[in-house]
Amino acid sequence: MKTFIPVNQKGGVGKTTTGYNFAHHVADKNLRSALVDADEQGNATTAMAPYAITEFNAADLFSERPLPLPREFRRLVLIPTDKIRMRDIEQSDLDDLRLVGNLRARLAELAPYFDYMTFDTPGSNSRIANAFLAVSDFAIIPCKIDAFSIEVSAEVLMRIKFIQQHFNPNLVNFGILANEFDARQPAQVQDFKELLASHHQYMFPKPITDRQAYREAAGAQVPVWRLKEGGAGENRGRVKSAARDAGKEIRAVFDILIGRMERTGVAT
Repeated sequence: MKTFIPVNQKGGVGKTTTGYNFAHHVADKNLRSALVDADEQGNATTAMAPYAITEFNAADLFSERPLPLPREFRRLVLIPTDKIRMRDIEQSDLDDLRLVGNLRARLAELAPYFDYMTFDTPGSNSRIANAFLAVSDFAIIPCKIDAFSIEVSAEVLMRIKFIQQHFNPNLVNFGILANEFDARQPAQVQDFKELLASHHQYMFPKPITDRQAYREAAGAQVPVWRLKEGGAGENRGRVKSAARDAGKEIRAVFDILIGRMERTGVAT
C-alpha cells in the first residue's frame, strides 16, 4: 500500500480537493483506494459521504486496539472523521512517538486491502498532521498563488525536512503544487514568477488552474470530471465542459504523481 498526503499548514489551499479527487482517480484506474479524513472540519467526509465506511473512523487509527475490519472493502472507501475524538487526540497527553506508533500499527492492518491510501489532514502545524506525515510515503504541498500562501508553503517545506530527519527518512516530497492559479490576474502571475525563482527546485511541474467546477463537484459529492449539467432537456446528464477541462488538467497531474510513485517501488 502506498500512502500519500497533500499537506499544508494553511487552510483553503486545495488539500481536500487534491486528496479526494486523487482517491477517485486511483479507483478509476481499477486500483483499491481509500481516503482518510483526519481533519476535524470534515470537508472530505462531506465530499465523499457516499463512500464512507461505518465500522471505524479516523480517530480509531490512533487507538492501541486492532481495528474492527469489515469482511470486505469496496474499491473506493472513505474513512470518515470524528470531530470530537480528533480534537481529543490532538490535545491528548499521549507522546508523539506513541501516537505515530499506534497510527503505523493500524495502517499496517489496512495495508493488505488497499493499493493507495490518501490522507486529508488539518490545515495547521498540528500533531495529527505531523503524525500522518511521519507514516506517509509521499507528500505534496498544494499552494494558492498569493504572497501569504507562498510564505506558509515555504515553512511547510522545512517542516517536511524535520519529519524526514527525525521520523520518516523515506518520505518523498514532490514539492509545491501551484493550485487555484489564475493566469488572468497580473498579481498572481507575478507571485507565480517569484515562487518559481525562489523555489524552482521544489516546484511540481504542472500547476492547477482556478476553476469553479472543483467547488461545485465537491458539493455534488463527485470527482470534478463527473460533474454534470443541472439544466433541463437534452443537456441534463452531460458532463459540464468546464468540469471536463478541469478533470483533464488535474488527472494529468495525478498521472505524473502515480508514475513517480510507482517508480520508487515503495510499498508498505
